[in-house]
Amino acid sequence: MLLLALVALMMAAAWPTSSPPRPAVRAAATEQSDPDLYRATIRRVAAGENYYAAAADGLRKGGYPLKPFLTFRLPALTLLHAHIPAIAVTTLQALLALAVLLVWWGRLAGLGLVQRALAGVLIIAGTAGLLSPAAALLHESWAGLLLALMIGLRRPGHAAAAIVAGALALAIRETALPMIMVMGGLALVERRWKEALGWAAVVALFMAAMAAHAAMVASVVRPDDLASPGWSAMLGARFALSAVAAVSSATLLPSALAAFLILLSLFGWISVATGWALRVSLLLLGYATMLALFARPDTFYWALLAAPLSLAGLVFVPRAIAALVSAARGVAQRTA
Repeated sequence: MLLLALVALMMAAAWPTSSPPRPAVRAAATEQSDPDLYRATIRRVAAGENYYAAAADGLRKGGYPLKPFLTFRLPALTLLHAHIPAIAVTTLQALLALAVLLVWWGRLAGLGLVQRALAGVLIIAGTAGLLSPAAALLHESWAGLLLALMIGLRRPGHAAAAIVAGALALAIRETALPMIMVMGGLALVERRWKEALGWAAVVALFMAAMAAHAAMVASVVRPDDLASPGWSAMLGARFALSAVAAVSSATLLPSALAAFLILLSLFGWISVATGWALRVSLLLLGYATMLALFARPDTFYWALLAAPLSLAGLVFVPRAIAALVSAARGVAQRTA
């Protein structure tokens, strides 16, 4: 049954449609892009302006909505860009990507050398789209690396480093919150009370920070400012797969093949009966669902939150399929 379901899922992903939704930047050439907006805000903050005043002015000039307060990014990444040299920011992000690779190299120590090397290549393929000057401006690229690091660092009874990584992800992008809550919820299910308390503390601090953020946004928003059209485009699973492909090296492949490999990778992660594989599976499923239900074509970059580990599950696929085929043969023999 699982093999048949997997085949059906692969066929559905590859099946052509007349007008599939596709990731897209802002529609008109005259519209300001998100990286342009962030660069302008960084320059003004570096010159001494208040972040919220500069961000509000940039949003208005670019024709962006200013309501609700979630349309304003948290200030942490802008302050980082504004107060340290650009080369230092690029180096810091590259070091973060290297840390993800090294942590997962250690995490996958139970695999053979060839499998670990392949996993490393696939992690590099997943993170390649995050490492560019333009991507360094996107909050999701930093949060995605930190979430991947968080899961790789977390070990039963030793979760402090993972909690710090998760807190940093949440300080940069509030859309990291669902995964932080998953981490806390799993700690409760596993009766790891100290770890659960740590995650709860992170969420509590985040809620306080968001209250302050909302208050600062309210001080600069005007009654006639634009309101967001909302986040309920319901673009579906095909859009989610194309978004993940668009922000990773899978974008170099035909769209059907890219979707096929991303789904196989998810299957690979799900097939591994460990706590870290479960957490990666929930990360990928959770953000894919968020993309499918809530993203608009111009917010496809939410997929950056899941990109670093989106392809690495492929290393587990051969063993998983072999186990299912063996089980199916066993059932057939017993039935006969």
